[in-house]
Amino acid sequence: MIAHRALRGILPTLLKTALLLNLSFSGAQASAAPEKQTWLGLPVEFAAQSYAFKKGPAIELDKVKVMTATPIEISRAWMMPDWADWITEFKTRKVRVVAGEIVAKPSSLARLGVVDGPSSRFVTRIEFSSLKLMFGDTPLSLPAGEMQFGDDGAMSRIRVQLEGGISLDLSPREGGRLGVLVQTGNFKPQLLSAFRFDSVVAQGEMADDYVLLDRIGANGDGGSLSGVLRLVSAGKFLLEGELKMESVRARDVIDRLYPRAVVDGILSGSFKISSSADTLAELGKSVVVEGNYVLKSGSIDRFGLLEGMRRSGTGVVGGGLLRFEQISGKFGGRTGAPAQANFQGLSSGALRGSSNFVIDPDGRLKGSVSGTLALPGGEVISRNFELSGKASAPSLIAR
Repeated sequence: MIAHRALRGILPTLLKTALLLNLSFSGAQASAAPEKQTWLGLPVEFAAQSYAFKKGPAIELDKVKVMTATPIEISRAWMMPDWADWITEFKTRKVRVVAGEIVAKPSSLARLGVVDGPSSRFVTRIEFSSLKLMFGDTPLSLPAGEMQFGDDGAMSRIRVQLEGGISLDLSPREGGRLGVLVQTGNFKPQLLSAFRFDSVVAQGEMADDYVLLDRIGANGDGGSLSGVLRLVSAGKFLLEGELKMESVRARDVIDRLYPRAVVDGILSGSFKISSSADTLAELGKSVVVEGNYVLKSGSIDRFGLLEGMRRSGTGVVGGGLLRFEQISGKFGGRTGAPAQANFQGLSSGALRGSSNFVIDPDGRLKGSVSGTLALPGGEVISRNFELSGKASAPSLIAR
């Protein structure tokens, strides 16, 4: 009984010792020099090696570098066996790695998707506490995640869960690029503050100096948004995009720009966005937007165009709700600056109208409105009005 208890106490220690020896040495002689590490045929350097306990017995490596063209730097890593492989053979070259912060260029991570030669270790998974992707000279800091590897040891995917339920997947591609897949539920984009989305899926690729999302699909405000976005690091950051909106509720979108706006309808159109800044954080401060739109089955409240056409005098025209089948127009503006817009083709019974106007950031309006009204006898009246007031309370002054 005493011998049985002693063996039971000693056995775990013997197993751990055998495991550590198996991980540390090439397998010939315990007294031989430790084998130099290679992953995917790439040399792996480290400042120091020691034994540790990290979710089980492990080899701790300090200041690790995977020697790609630009080394991948790992602050600290703990190597543990692939238990399924080790238990069946009592030896293994397959390991799982728990790592601290990883610093790497996209091209270096893409390099892990290719087997370059024989390896002393086959990594099956790397769990990391944080990832700094070097985009140009700027580190993009990502939270904890994991790298997954295939049977041949090549990396197949990096998965990170960002704040707000955003899922980011990166996968190796040829030419030193990473495939990008972004998925999320509810989302409020900083660059397009007028929109809210129930779901977003974006696919594309990332290189050392650009990110291209060429398949964007988003649903929200009763409609959808699709398009392409490209971000380039070239001394400063340059953003360009072409987007298309379909069947969006106009009131929801406009209200976020100018609270209590009076325009409603089903909004479709396309627009371009662009921005440049010295830092990523400043991109949202100088966004330029320009495009065209179609608004169907719409209305403008507190808009007295019909009343103004019926009057013969000058002065301020009363309000009212003006419904129309469709209008179309163009718009453009810059963050923090007045926006320019127009509409044409307004049709409401015998009334026709068009307008050119400017909206200040605080919602103040300035512009002109033209209208024509066909009378029952066949006569057509034409009048021009000055547009003022605010987006929440437009005012027409008959000239």
